[in-house]
Amino acid sequence: MKKIKKKKPGSQALPAFLVGWTHGEPPPPGYIAAWFDEAYGGPLRIRFLTSTGYHYFEAAHTQWTVEVNIEPSTAILEQWQGRLQWEQTQLALLFSPTNPAIDRRDAQLHVARMARGVTLLTDGTTYDVATGVYLNPSDWRDRDLEVFRISDHIQVEHRDDVARARMWFHTRGLTKFGLDEIETFQPMGLSGREVKDTVLKVAGHLIQQGKNPKVGEQIVLDGGDTQWTFVRHRTDSAYGVPLAFREFILE
Repeated sequence: MKKIKKKKPGSQALPAFLVGWTHGEPPPPGYIAAWFDEAYGGPLRIRFLTSTGYHYFEAAHTQWTVEVNIEPSTAILEQWQGRLQWEQTQLALLFSPTNPAIDRRDAQLHVARMARGVTLLTDGTTYDVATGVYLNPSDWRDRDLEVFRISDHIQVEHRDDVARARMWFHTRGLTKFGLDEIETFQPMGLSGREVKDTVLKVAGHLIQQGKNPKVGEQIVLDGGDTQWTFVRHRTDSAYGVPLAFREFILE
């Protein structure tokens, strides 16, 4: 393990995952590395990012990195306790890499694996900031993260708009990949599962392309049998913060 002097933690960057727990001390980085090496083959390289202590470090596997703060300040702990209505007394923050040159699928898989490890080692609860999903150890045991699966990283949700007799389907989590969220509207009464599967399929296509679609841009799925057109770009604060959405329709 390398130890270097670097800037102190406390930047305003939003974490990708939070892990909260009540009993026990934060797991030492060496324990986390040993868990990762056993679970995913390793090696996980630890580099400390402060001149004192071991609570703030970078965990790297091949070219993928994640910054971990396993003992943030009391102010940060209380901020998230209030925001999430958590009673956990311990908190770890995991930050996604900012290097745009690497494949974001691999990068997000790595940070999710790290969140899984910290949760299992502490018997805690994970909060996925981009999707708003909570994950307990039993949830992570069902998500082995051996390979990248889009359903492990993206949430597709829907809300009924009774006044307009339609359903709003949209993603939460595409921001992890540097993309706007996507949405589509369908008449009430259609199969929600079928629409959700379509939204997830379109999201996977955009992640593979690595860029936001322009208004008027068309994409073809299912071997050329289905064509979708992006028709609008807007901002919505339905989840308490402004989120950019790009709407698509079936042509």
